[in-house]
Amino acid sequence: MSDLPLLVSCERDFLVHLVAVPSEARVCDLIEAAASLVVGVHLPDMPASSIRLRKIDRHEALPGDANVVDAGIEPMDWVHLFFEPASDGKPLQ
Repeated sequence: MSDLPLLVSCERDFLVHLVAVPSEARVCDLIEAAASLVVGVHLPDMPASSIRLRKIDRHEALPGDANVVDAGIEPMDWVHLFFEPASDGKPLQ
């Protein structure tokens, strides 16, 4: 299968990145690839939180174990990374 080019933005970052992922990749693979461009580069690592992904026009996060195509992601879609608060209830810094 071919790669899917996607626009990726991240909470607390002003840049939009172009990321290509294999169409057979899972959402968690996309999160890992996109987060490597932002976390530790433009944003500090937040080990107490988890990074989730949603389509820019949706509020709900996509399931991490779903295939990107099965999750409804199409070429040149805009997806957004966001940080889910730590399980201890403390707000993100």
